[in-house]
Amino acid sequence: MSARRIVSAVAVAGVCTLLTVPPAQAAPTAPAPTPSPGRARAVTAELDLDVSLLNKAVDVPVNIALNKVETPAQRTASPRPVTGGGSMLTATVDGVDQQGPVTLVKADVGTSVVRADARGAAASVKLVNADVHAPGLPATALLGLEAMSAEATCPVDGQPTADVVAPVRLTVLGKPVTVGLYGPTKVDVPLVGSVSVEFSKRTTTSTTAAASALEVRVEVNPLNLNVAKVTGTVTVASVSCEKPTAPPATPTPTATAAPTTDAPVTAGPTTAPAVQPVADTTTGAAAPRSAPASTGRPAEGLATTGGGSATGPLAAGAAALVAGGAGALWATRRRRAAHARRH
Repeated sequence: MSARRIVSAVAVAGVCTLLTVPPAQAAPTAPAPTPSPGRARAVTAELDLDVSLLNKAVDVPVNIALNKVETPAQRTASPRPVTGGGSMLTATVDGVDQQGPVTLVKADVGTSVVRADARGAAASVKLVNADVHAPGLPATALLGLEAMSAEATCPVDGQPTADVVAPVRLTVLGKPVTVGLYGPTKVDVPLVGSVSVEFSKRTTTSTTAAASALEVRVEVNPLNLNVAKVTGTVTVASVSCEKPTAPPATPTPTATAAPTTDAPVTAGPTTAPAVQPVADTTTGAAAPRSAPASTGRPAEGLATTGGGSATGPLAAGAAALVAGGAGALWATRRRRAAHARRH
């Protein structure tokens, strides 16, 4: 009975040990960061106006742009500059009593070009002999200019820059105007309204650049063509860019090789733990300590259908169970033989 209890205890302890061995798991691999492509944007002229009508208590929004181009979200293998070219911008403004669409911008030349590639990002605008009109003012040009340009560059290995070339001639509501370099210039026209013009609004950071050749704030009361009031902003030759960024260097993850399944898994020499002396309930004599059991031959007959990271602990636990049971059986036989000789 003592021998059976010993064998049962050893078996239970071995099974518990095997059940508590955590399975090895591969460490998750973090996704590789993606680079940020360069971006560029250019607009020849952009109008953001609210038109109030005489016969309706509503404002009609006029949000429209001439030659508005941007770089694609992702760069292609062979990136090419994106160009927008057009010299006329017309729009149909509901409620304005005018035959046909309203001409908002008319120019001899108007181009917008953007580029984003391995060298960096850039945007440029060129405008020649242009007139900008507001709804309700068909005869008088809100802005008139001969030639102007703007450019923004964001090189990969350099500081972003923004440059603007001032127009040779500029008129506001038909009046010649000299635009100041350090603040907006306000032009008031009796019975028409006021226009505030700011030249060369530029900003640069370590990764971006932007410029607007002309930024015009409009508040006019034309009282013509059923238009009571026009308010808003007109931007001429607007450019911006953002340089591309490369992903940070990351160490290459190393993977632990799993045991191959092409050959049978064998267990190496295993030494079983020594069996402690146990008192015999029949004679009171202590069982001798068993000698360490070891085997020098590899295990045979194991399945060859696969193995994992837990194969080693399972094989070691199985060997310990076999050795413990053999030791307990040997000790029981020795006690029985000694008892038989005494009686």
